[in-house]
Amino acid sequence: MQWEKNSTYQISFTAYNARDADLYEMISVESSLWLNGQEWIVKKCDETKQNGGVATKEVTAWHVYNQVVQVYQYDKVDDNYGAKADNSNEDTAAQAKEYSIQDLLDYYFKGNELGFTYEVHGNFSKRKLMDVGGGSGKDCLSKIAETWTDAIIYPDNRKIQIYSAAEFFKDRGRRLDYQHNVSMVKDGNDSSDIINIIKCVGGKHTVEHTVYTGTGGTNAAGPTEPVNGDWTPVIQYVASLYGMKLTGAQLNLVRAQINTESSGREGVTGGDDGLADGPAKGLLQFKQRTFDYYSRPPYTNVYKGFDSLAAFFNIPNILGQINGYTGYSPHGAPLHPHEQLVINPPNPWGWPFPSVGEGSFLTAQKFGFTGGGRTNGFHDGLDFGSIDHPGTDVHAIHGGVVQTIGYMRGLENYVTIVSNDYMVVYQEAFYSQSDITVKVGQQVKTGDVIGHRNTSHLHIGITKEKDINKAVGSAFSDNGTWLDPLTIIKSGSTSDAVGSDTSTASSEEYYFQPFIYRDEKSIKEWGPYPGPEWTDESYTNADEMRKDAPLHLKPNPSLAIEVELAADQYMDPYFGGEVIRLARPGDGFVANLNVVSWDWYPWAKKLSLSLNSTTRTIIDYQNQRARKVENALQAQIDQLKGLSHKIGQQSQALTQVLENKSETDKALEATNQDVDWLTNGKVNLVTSLSGGSIDSATYNGSPIYDLTTSPLSSNFFTVSGGSSISMQLSANLTDGSARAYVEFWAGDTKLGQSATVYAFARDGWQVMARSNLTVPANATTGRMVISGDSGGKISRAQVNRGYKVTDWSELR
Repeated sequence: MQWEKNSTYQISFTAYNARDADLYEMISVESSLWLNGQEWIVKKCDETKQNGGVATKEVTAWHVYNQVVQVYQYDKVDDNYGAKADNSNEDTAAQAKEYSIQDLLDYYFKGNELGFTYEVHGNFSKRKLMDVGGGSGKDCLSKIAETWTDAIIYPDNRKIQIYSAAEFFKDRGRRLDYQHNVSMVKDGNDSSDIINIIKCVGGKHTVEHTVYTGTGGTNAAGPTEPVNGDWTPVIQYVASLYGMKLTGAQLNLVRAQINTESSGREGVTGGDDGLADGPAKGLLQFKQRTFDYYSRPPYTNVYKGFDSLAAFFNIPNILGQINGYTGYSPHGAPLHPHEQLVINPPNPWGWPFPSVGEGSFLTAQKFGFTGGGRTNGFHDGLDFGSIDHPGTDVHAIHGGVVQTIGYMRGLENYVTIVSNDYMVVYQEAFYSQSDITVKVGQQVKTGDVIGHRNTSHLHIGITKEKDINKAVGSAFSDNGTWLDPLTIIKSGSTSDAVGSDTSTASSEEYYFQPFIYRDEKSIKEWGPYPGPEWTDESYTNADEMRKDAPLHLKPNPSLAIEVELAADQYMDPYFGGEVIRLARPGDGFVANLNVVSWDWYPWAKKLSLSLNSTTRTIIDYQNQRARKVENALQAQIDQLKGLSHKIGQQSQALTQVLENKSETDKALEATNQDVDWLTNGKVNLVTSLSGGSIDSATYNGSPIYDLTTSPLSSNFFTVSGGSSISMQLSANLTDGSARAYVEFWAGDTKLGQSATVYAFARDGWQVMARSNLTVPANATTGRMVISGDSGGKISRAQVNRGYKVTDWSELR
């Protein structure tokens, strides 16, 4: 019989036809057997027949609980454990709901017709799950074991029993002693499956962004400021200036990098890494020298988000240099070194007589085949009469450069203004050229006065042909040379304004940017061992996923201890968990171990056990190995001591000196800590907060910040790796909570953050639970980050050195 925790539970044997032929014939696949009060279902039966009529069957039978595969739920589950429709278009994480183990067992097994019952022993917290249902009872048990990693499934016939480790493993007082009742102990120390680094990926949801919909390029108008705090349209517009049209994934990557660097705040100043090149600055946390290297004149203000993005996209292969969740170090020659970024201003359309606007026109005044005695009946422009469009000043209907001023029969005195897209001809309005007030080569904007009308009408012609003589050659031909001014002015006057090329668009994005979780203690002990990506779309909060990440690591080597009992010391295994005390007197190893599997031969009176590989066991094992090394060293020391009494005396004196020095060093360290506290500990490292709005009231003379806008970030302050700091916050909450943590940085790289501390609604000012923190080894700067629910207020944010939180009145 074989059992392994949450895995194998089966029996195997060989049946012969010599003793009971009728019973032998009854053994076949899916038949039931009974052993030790448990039912087993035959799954494999291989028969061999030999000369002389001897036949055997090699039989493998699984415990009956494996028949849960026959219980199947085809429908997904809703809030009330009923069938629900397909929600494939909904946000993935929005479909996640909290379940207990009891909830899952109820849904899959309640009312089943195969006689399966179930019990839960121990305490388990609820977990968020997706896609519950649509599977077998076996899938249910697998989901339980994967989600609640400390759950142990141990059946009693058709009763499915789920135990917590505390309820399953019990010390029943049995002891195993090597060379007494144990014939063999085998240590298996295996580091091949260590995992101490994983990438954590949570759920996604649909987000609406304001997006840039223009064609891009330097001749297009585009947004240069965020829309309601969203930098999306600016990112897209700047990328278009470099000929890039970002995909959804690329856009998400840049947004995530901005969030990592500055949380979207263009005016932020970061840490200086302890280097002479100064602090990181702006939306993308450039060092000033780096920004100057990549910036595009005249956009050279690192604290302007548009300017930072212009420098950012000037970095070669920039999308390959960032990952969205850590800092980056720009490298490579600029795509456009020392080259100005020229963006032509928008060139809208307007009316020549703005006080009238469009006004009204007779048919003969309009463009096209309007008769009126003209050659071919075609009119190549639009006439603005002095009666229907009164006014003297003629205003430019489109910006550009004055190309020609002249006289031509049919046009009379005229002026042409040329832009990138059109040539506009103003004619028949000026009695003399002195009535034209602009000069050749002059830059003209829409709405500028270009002359004074003193005739009966102004004729305006619009063409893409920039040569006036060629254009006039088609004056009476509808061959596409001349265009309808009324249509162009009306359509262009509203579509070419600054920032108009934006709209809203939906995109699927992560609730929080995927992050790397590291077990620093394991890495220090064993080195880095990255594992496969952990993706769970039920998570919508990074802190929650970070809290559960250790469950998906294996930070220490496996220590599998196999024990075989001596032939005359047989004992039955307990059918359930057991804690056994194992002792090896020869090397001093003694530990209480969980039995995680066994192979039992009841008729042969033989039992082999596999004992657990818990962290405690590994530590015991390492200590035992260390003791053996210490004993060997001590033996060498004793031998050397015997060589010379004088050497022994010198050794004792030296030992005393070292011991005294150790005590002196400890006292000096304590004194230094006290001195550091007296000189630095009462200094509040938080000197400013940004990102929120200041309330008009104060709290005991301190400013109050509303939590309507969050998160709030403090100034960056200098920290020392491995040192201690403490943190607290005053908050006034009518509902919800306030949260605070400290981010730690090494230069441009964010190392991580401290645990989050909370203050909860309590109708009045309260001091948040104080938190003592250890600064990561490589950290050089830090900042306090505060967020909360709308309607709350915070004041008096404090971070100071040491594990002593100072009274507010004593802070400097």
